[in-house]
Amino acid sequence: MRPVPIVPGHAALWRVTRNLCLVVAMLSSAAVWADKTDVVHLMNGDRITGEVKSLERGKLEVSTDHMGTVYIEWEDIQEIISSTGQAVELTNGQRFYGPLSKPADQDMVLVETGQGTVGVSTADVAAMYPVESSLWERLDLYVDLGFSWDKGSQVGKYEVGVDAVYRDPRFISRASFGSEITTQEGRDDTSRTTFDAQHVRFRPNKRFHALFGNLESNDELGIDLRVLLGAGYGTMPIRTQRSRLSIGAGLAVNHELPVDGEDETNLEGVGLFTYDYFRYSDPERSWTTNLWLFPSLTEWGRWRVNFTTDFRLELVSDFFWKLGLYASYDNDPISIAAASSDYGISSSLGYSF
Repeated sequence: MRPVPIVPGHAALWRVTRNLCLVVAMLSSAAVWADKTDVVHLMNGDRITGEVKSLERGKLEVSTDHMGTVYIEWEDIQEIISSTGQAVELTNGQRFYGPLSKPADQDMVLVETGQGTVGVSTADVAAMYPVESSLWERLDLYVDLGFSWDKGSQVGKYEVGVDAVYRDPRFISRASFGSEITTQEGRDDTSRTTFDAQHVRFRPNKRFHALFGNLESNDELGIDLRVLLGAGYGTMPIRTQRSRLSIGAGLAVNHELPVDGEDETNLEGVGLFTYDYFRYSDPERSWTTNLWLFPSLTEWGRWRVNFTTDFRLELVSDFFWKLGLYASYDNDPISIAAASSDYGISSSLGYSF
């Protein structure tokens, strides 16, 4: 079933956007009304009550009811009172779980683990997030909408995207949905819709196991529906407070329903390269690049490539501008008249929950 063309004046656009906003509003409301019982005492005598969210690059992120999200320099903190367990990930791949406290040493953080208190340097903390909090407090949501239209060519481009990340001490699960529709007077609408999901389970020594899946519809590539399921194994050779590099390999089963032609099921090899760069200083910004390689094992000589990259810049609190680029290539498309490549650039505005 193809997506409903999103064009100005269509009631379908309003209904889809309205329903999406309602779902996001309900999810964000649950997070807003969650209990915030952590207390951060500052050196100047001030006290901040909220929920400790993370410690990255020497800044403690605290979500509050009245001031929104605040970032506090670690050296400005006198004491932390928190019963919420935190997952503390170090740059060498080690992980510790438990409530936090601050010692006299300004550059250290104490984690009250089940095996005893562990002291780690703030410079060695790659990431930190709550692990004993509610579902909504472990879930990060990002929603974006994009629109462009040119009167001269009568070309309109409309897109919607949703990203979700769920964090646990043992794993991270991610899901993303994106739909892009292009309209032009006198021509059929074209669309590109993707849904990606990954479940990454951490292993010692910066290793990980991954399960992943993908649903895709792409008129340019002649794909009415592509369903892919796979598993892989990889490593994180670079994991610092500002960047992460993941490299992995695996196998996947790919079932394709072309716009024209016969359905096919193939076994494919998988190569994965992911790079993330992020800074939480004001303004917050991030850059993410993903490269997936799919050499076919049952249709020898065929191979596919998917590439995506996006840059996000925070304009005001939790409100972002995103610039994205995608490219897909298939050296032997399953549809007879399909193109072998598809690529594009998009710009959109989004909100992070």
